[in-house]
Amino acid sequence: MTGDQALAELFDVSEDVLAAAILDPHGRPLAASVGDEAAGRAAELASVILAYADALRTGASAARLEAVTSEGHVFLVREETGTVVATTGRDPVAGLVYHDLRATLRKLRSRSRGRARASA
Repeated sequence: MTGDQALAELFDVSEDVLAAAILDPHGRPLAASVGDEAAGRAAELASVILAYADALRTGASAARLEAVTSEGHVFLVREETGTVVATTGRDPVAGLVYHDLRATLRKLRSRSRGRARASA
């Protein structure tokens, strides 16, 4: 599964997500529903936000974050295989958004592993 396919599935299942980007484990955009420039800015901001959150914690990295802005919410979900950054409107169902973002990363990871096994 490509990053673009994973994003398409995310938008199919999530009523709350307005825009999203999938980042590789190094924080570089793999796929985005916004242009390259906006995806690059989102990747930079996600990196800074996650580094700050990690600095506030002891012993474990932040795996998910939510920020509230005047226009809506920003969600970040990070796993070993990458990060999904998504924006929503003002009143999202946070639990469902987190679920959908985690599912997006897991689908991308499991289908990538399946292709790697098939080619081995």
